[in-house]
Amino acid sequence: MNSYKRKKYPFRLGTTSYILPDDILPNVVYLTPLVDDIELVLFESPDFSNIPSVSLVEQFRDYAVQNECGYTVHLPIDRKAGSDNPAERKRFCETAINIVERTSILEPRAWVLHCEGINSDASPEQIVHWQERCLDTIRLLAEKVGDSSRLVIENLSYPAEWNFDIVKKSNCKYCLDVGHLWIRGDNNWEEICAKMLPDTRVVHLHGVCDGKDHVSLHKGNKDVLLRFVRLLASMHYNGVVTLEIFSQNDLHESLSLFETLWEQQ
Repeated sequence: MNSYKRKKYPFRLGTTSYILPDDILPNVVYLTPLVDDIELVLFESPDFSNIPSVSLVEQFRDYAVQNECGYTVHLPIDRKAGSDNPAERKRFCETAINIVERTSILEPRAWVLHCEGINSDASPEQIVHWQERCLDTIRLLAEKVGDSSRLVIENLSYPAEWNFDIVKKSNCKYCLDVGHLWIRGDNNWEEICAKMLPDTRVVHLHGVCDGKDHVSLHKGNKDVLLRFVRLLASMHYNGVVTLEIFSQNDLHESLSLFETLWEQQ
């Protein structure tokens, strides 16, 4: 596993905080010596919350410092940041701001935001109104983040191009989830990636197989994966690449395959 340690690539290669079937801290202990970045996947619902205490966040920081690792923070998705319901947006902002304040001592490389609240069959008018709602939400979060470029907008099941105006008007950056492009069936995914990568702070990479995503890279299309790796290299990407998967086996397989593909590019 040591061959996958940091500084092997021109970008930081990381994974999620749920590789072990355990709480976040055991994952942090396990992962900080192995990867360059850990995506803290956080959520809060009426039934359960995994938002860490102040003392836990301090432990995350200490392990990261000791092992020269870093963090990105994935904001919750159980409430829609772009909802047409003002009360739901308000609840989302309250939770997200609490997380930003709690995790700021980690100096995250990015906070990842889902702009939920739109369907892929929306009308042009609905898209414009949704974008306006997202911008309102982002303005509130950016005040807490400070540097709006550390707030990154992830492409989801709707066309990635719908995020373009949001990012441009908010001075945020992209979280380019290439797996979401593949599972959507975007045949022009390379063109979309080429447009987004110069303003991308975080890439989410995962396998797509039989209509499922977030699986091992080993289960994905190797030729397509190699084309994406070559695109990262040709565009001199130097941000974070998060292997957004959720098991030890998937992580080991994906790290090994990624190394092989990088050596082929």
